[in-house]
Amino acid sequence: MQLNTLIFGAGSVGPFASRAFVPAFATAMMMRFAPQYAAWFPDDMAVIASQAPTWFTSDTALMIFGLLAALEIAASKSPDIRAVFREIDPYIKPIIAAITYMGIVSTQDAGFVQQATQHAGFSDTLPALMIGLGVFWLGTLRGGVLGVLIDTDEDDDIGVQGLFSWAEDIWGMFGPILLLVFPIVMLVLLGIVAGLLVLARKRAQAREEKSKVACAHCGEMIYASAVRCFACQTPNTSPGAISFMGRSLATPTPDPRAHPYKLVEKKRCPVCTTHLENRTVHQTCQACGHELFKDPDFAEAYLARSDSRLPVVLIVSVLFSLIPVVGLIPGVIYYRMTLIAPLRKYIPRTRTLLLRWGIRILFFFLIMFQWVPVAGGLVVPIMALVNYTVYRSAFKALLDTGP
Repeated sequence: MQLNTLIFGAGSVGPFASRAFVPAFATAMMMRFAPQYAAWFPDDMAVIASQAPTWFTSDTALMIFGLLAALEIAASKSPDIRAVFREIDPYIKPIIAAITYMGIVSTQDAGFVQQATQHAGFSDTLPALMIGLGVFWLGTLRGGVLGVLIDTDEDDDIGVQGLFSWAEDIWGMFGPILLLVFPIVMLVLLGIVAGLLVLARKRAQAREEKSKVACAHCGEMIYASAVRCFACQTPNTSPGAISFMGRSLATPTPDPRAHPYKLVEKKRCPVCTTHLENRTVHQTCQACGHELFKDPDFAEAYLARSDSRLPVVLIVSVLFSLIPVVGLIPGVIYYRMTLIAPLRKYIPRTRTLLLRWGIRILFFFLIMFQWVPVAGGLVVPIMALVNYTVYRSAFKALLDTGP
């Protein structure tokens, strides 16, 4: 077993923890064409690659990996499809990482498939198994850190998840290349990134626990912003506020009457502040058993609060839209976070996916007029009004259908 092969396998844990098919495609391409650019790669890796084509680097394999990589990149740009991928990613990534490693090893042996299925050596399969476990562990860490961001901005209205997605695409494509050229450096970087992910996850968990206080009656630890204790239902005499990004704060809420509605806007239970898991208007809090929107008066008041924000949002949107090109992005983020997010959080992803694409077709034509003086000032408010009308109607329809 070549040392550089083992190093590559260990270092590939990083790219594969971010993407499944993108690094597999990049690796297969390198193994296919490394002999033509041998000076760029370590000597033993170029020799190993010279055994191609194999099942891993054949034309058919490259086309399949390339197609899957392109689909993976395209799918990662939609928050709704990303949510689906999050459910299967932890299982696909380790498998593809192990297959890729075995693909590198097999370039020395044309009979790899037969050996793998009949009498593969333990020394060959153990590194692949360890790499798969490493990808699963690091991918789980990544998911935990991203989960905090997703809880804060589930539909990526700010766009941070989108930027992070592009960064992971680039890392998945070029990470394997850098790993072959600078293996030791990449292993060190991988260790640093893994350490940072561990620290970030622990800090997020600690911050969440730090925001809790003891119930005055039963002693259970509850969120400072809870209205009542989830265990004994004792009222919290001074509930804390909820931040713009949905964090529970120790600072007392300035408006106790509006506080339950603000909690729901951040997709948290209006009673105990627990995060609500499902994208539906009718769901039960797992902690306290509160049935969301069961009270029709609460539902109507929730919509009325959204309606009351519309005039202000439209005025601010005009001001953003008057700034050619530059004002478009902050204007869109502003109306999404203020108007759309409190409603879209409770609409199933299958429905929001159709709504998003239908609206995007209209907006594509509107954006072309945003640079026009004066007339461009109407683009963002029109976008805000259309978005709000569509999502409010969908939200109201779900309320009317009942549990």
